[in-house]
Amino acid sequence: MKKKRAGIVRFRFAPLWFALLGFALLRIARLWMVQMRIVRMRTVTMRMLIFVCLCFFLLGAASLPAGKLPGDHWELLTVAYPPDRDISVVLGGAEKTLTTKGICKVKWQNGSASIEIKVENLPAASEIDWAGRRYVLWAIDSEKRSVNLGPVPLNKKNAKWKVQAPFRVFGLLVTAEQNPSAEAPSGAVVMESLLPTDPRLVLPVFRVDVALVPAQS
Repeated sequence: MKKKRAGIVRFRFAPLWFALLGFALLRIARLWMVQMRIVRMRTVTMRMLIFVCLCFFLLGAASLPAGKLPGDHWELLTVAYPPDRDISVVLGGAEKTLTTKGICKVKWQNGSASIEIKVENLPAASEIDWAGRRYVLWAIDSEKRSVNLGPVPLNKKNAKWKVQAPFRVFGLLVTAEQNPSAEAPSGAVVMESLLPTDPRLVLPVFRVDVALVPAQS
């Protein structure tokens, strides 16, 4: 009878041990899953944090003032334009043309940048002590190579025209030149390209130190 009772006792308590073991395994599995989720969340969070920091770094670096530097140099913001997309960029005036403003629309496609430019309130060169000169548009890439894109078709104080540039990463300068076919921009800068008009748009922007030909009065 004792052996039988002992056998009955073992039989009755076996399901309880299995239940406890199953509960323990379930608990361990849940803890493991939670830990894995935490690790994944930490990984995703870290990646997002790095991305946000990079964006703020690029925007912060680009938002610092550019412009004239000592010794006939100019710091120009060059934008890396994505393919097959219209990007609008602000144009600003220089020391003698502070009230001048403009906008250019750029589209990089098939190995060339199509540029549509609109300028407002740009005084004639003779009005800012550069008589006998013509305004010339320049495209300058991140490697400091410059291309003469031709004269600005100024009508009174406004202009609107289209040009093509061979660069994907570049900025624009407008200078007053004695020779409209000059091979390098002079220090007589009247306009420069700045940043895209859309503040939510994040694009690579590079600062380029451009050496200018000394402007003669």
